[in-house]
Amino acid sequence: MKAKERKEARRLRAIGRSIREIAEQINCAKSSVSEWVRDIPLTEKQIERLELKQDRARAKAANHPNSPKNVWANIRNTITASAYKEIPSHCPLYTLKILGSALYWAEGYKQSINMVNFSNSDPAMILLMMRFFRNACKVPEDKFRALVHIHPHLNSRKAEMFWSDISGIPLKQFHKTQFGISKASKNKRDTLPLGTFRIVICDTRLKAKIDGWIKGMQKWDSIGAVGAIG
Repeated sequence: MKAKERKEARRLRAIGRSIREIAEQINCAKSSVSEWVRDIPLTEKQIERLELKQDRARAKAANHPNSPKNVWANIRNTITASAYKEIPSHCPLYTLKILGSALYWAEGYKQSINMVNFSNSDPAMILLMMRFFRNACKVPEDKFRALVHIHPHLNSRKAEMFWSDISGIPLKQFHKTQFGISKASKNKRDTLPLGTFRIVICDTRLKAKIDGWIKGMQKWDSIGAVGAIG
């Protein structure tokens, strides 16, 4: 047994040094140091110092340019920047028609035969869908109605003004704001400070047209072939 190193390890532990610090200072394995000093209790202040030191070390390691976190952040950013360039800055009407129909297929209310109803909390998606309704669907401005759904403790007036600005729908065409907590968001009281926005258009012909565009996409060979056997 390394009596000299063991004695020094116990002395250092008694003054609050960590296992790693002791192992580095006496040039011994951490497993050996842990075995030598495990019967030496630390004071609350010593424990607090070690915890703070570990927190600082973790933060320093995480912020190092070569840390896994930062390496992967750079990889993701590079991929995202490259993919961003693959999408043209201008969206042709044909593309907008497909994109809007696909989003409605995924997120829109499809049970009604005479009402178009689309809800979301992402301002960018609401902007895109308003372009779809205005430019691809040719919806007159006076046909738009809107509704905000928000938690009771949040600022509903601020939310209404925000969504009116995003959508371009005047506040006079808003339905009465709904307050409540849905099952999906009951544990997310503050993650949607501006609530959820709903675009409402009462138009049987428009609903039928969007249904047709969706069915048109369903006939694509590439969709039917996904998961096909044989």
